[in-house]
Amino acid sequence: MSKKIWLIRHGESTANAGSATDNHETIPLSPKGWKQAEQISLLFKGAPSLIITSPFTRTRQTAEPTLRRFPNVRHEVWDVQEFTYLAPHTCTNTTAAERKARVNEYWNRVDPNDIDGEGAESFSMLLSRAKIAIDHLKRLEDGFIVMFTHAQFMRAMHILKANNTEDAKALMKQFRELPRFENCQVVEWDNDKTADQESNI
Repeated sequence: MSKKIWLIRHGESTANAGSATDNHETIPLSPKGWKQAEQISLLFKGAPSLIITSPFTRTRQTAEPTLRRFPNVRHEVWDVQEFTYLAPHTCTNTTAAERKARVNEYWNRVDPNDIDGEGAESFSMLLSRAKIAIDHLKRLEDGFIVMFTHAQFMRAMHILKANNTEDAKALMKQFRELPRFENCQVVEWDNDKTADQESNI
C-alpha cells in the first residue's frame, strides 16, 4: 500500500465568522463549521490509517464526525496548531477586523525572529514546527493519513516544500502571497512533489 496524506483545514470557526475571541486555543466551530465537518466525514471512501489533529478546539471538533465514523482509527495530537504571532493576552475579546492593523504591522516588519510577547511565537518557530511535521510524515509507514490543521500551518508546509532557501526572512516575505486555504479545504500532500488541491466543502 502506498502513502496518501490529506491536509484538511478546520471548518469555519466563530472567529472566521467575525465574532470576538477569548482564548485562541479554544475557539469553537460556528454552526456552518459543524456542517462542514459533517460533510468532510462523508468524503472518505474508506477508513484512514491515522487521523492527526492539532491541540486546538476547532480542529478537534472538525475531526469529530470522522472519528465517530471510524472509531477504531488511531488518533494522534501533533503540534500542527495555528501560527500565534500576536501575544494572546493582547487579543482577548477582539475580532479579526479589530486586529487587522496590528497584523499588518507584524508582517510589514518582516522579522522572522520577532516574538510579540508571552504566548506568541516567531515566524522561525512556525517554520521549525512545520519542518518537524513534514519529517514526521515522511517517517510514517504507508497508509492513508489525514491531518486536520490550520491555514497558516498548511502555508508553512507548502512554502518549505516549494523553496530550497533556508532564509527565513525571504520565506516570510513570500508567505502572505500564497493562496488562501478555505475552511475544510482538502489538500493532498505528496512528500516528493508539490501538493495538489483536492477538494473543498
